Amino acid sequence: MKPLFRHIPAIAFAFIMLFSSCSSKEEKIIPRNKLSHIYAEMFVTDQWIKSTPDVRRLADTSMVYEPILQKYGYTSEDYRRSVDKYLDDPERFSRVWRKTSEILDERLKDAKRRRDALQSVEDRIRERQKYAVDFD
Repeated sequence: MKPLFRHIPAIAFAFIMLFSSCSSKEEKIIPRNKLSHIYAEMFVTDQWIKSTPDVRRLADTSMVYEPILQKYGYTSEDYRRSVDKYLDDPERFSRVWRKTSEILDERLKDAKRRRDALQSVEDRIRERQKYAVDFD
């Protein structure tokens, strides 16, 4: 009987570790910079949904936003907790929105540069087609 009692402390310790790790879920607060990037992606996603009628009818924001949060390693609960925290300090929260605006402005500039580059290629192709010879 003595060898059995010798293992009880180890077994008890294992159970304590198991239950404490399951019950105390790490509560994360999303850093402002990451939250700004998350908001920028949410905004772009919203705009795409609004411009796509077939998707608009099917869209559920919880299903749409969850993958964005997961991409950054967060959950909806982490997001809610973070927003609650930042709402307590309006100045910090306004910095999140300013950074989000900067990110969106940069994405817009990048999209315009890409559009202009594609337009330039398209113009060169049209110019060359003028001189193409049709052998038919």
